[in-house]
Amino acid sequence: MAITVTMIEEKEFKTKVRGYDPVEVDEFLDAICDEMVDMQNTIQTLREQLKQKSEQSASYAPLPVPPVAPAPLPPISPMTGIKEEDDDSIPVDIETAQKLLADTQQACDKALAEAKKRAEAILKEAEDLVPDPELMDLEAERDKVREEIEKLKSDAMSFRKRFQSMLRDQNDILETDLF
Repeated sequence: MAITVTMIEEKEFKTKVRGYDPVEVDEFLDAICDEMVDMQNTIQTLREQLKQKSEQSASYAPLPVPPVAPAPLPPISPMTGIKEEDDDSIPVDIETAQKLLADTQQACDKALAEAKKRAEAILKEAEDLVPDPELMDLEAERDKVREEIEKLKSDAMSFRKRFQSMLRDQNDILETDLF
C-alpha cells in the first residue's frame, strides 16, 4: 500500500499511559508530510525538465545549446521502500528520482563541456583570422621601403638621363673646338 500525504495527516494513534507525546508525534508527521510534498514537487519538476530536454533534443540541430544549471535541490532524506503514485500512475521512489537527477546533472556537465570546447575552437579560429600587429607593422615598413626604392630608381634614371645629356653636350663642345 502506497502511503500518501493525506494518510499521514489523518492518521490517529491510540494513547497509552506510557505512550509517546502526541504533540511530538504530530509535529514529526507534519515534517514528514512537508518533506513528501517537497519531494513530489521536485519529482514533478524533474519530469517536466526531462520532458523538455527530450523534446529539445529531438528538435535541435547538431550544435547543442548549453542548458542552465538547475537550482540546487533540498537534501533528500533516505526513505527507501516508500513508493508514491503520481497523476500518471507511474510508481516513483527516491532512488529513481536520485538517478534521474544524477543523469540530468551528467547531461548538463557533458553539454557544458561540449560548449566550452566549441567556444575555445571559435576563439582559436578568430585569433587565426586576426592579423598579428607586429606582422602588420613589418608589412607597412616593407611597403614604405619599396616605395622609396621605386623613387630612388626614378631619380637615378632621371640623373642618368641628365648626365648623358651633359656628356653629349660636353662631347659636342669638345668636337667643335678641335676641328
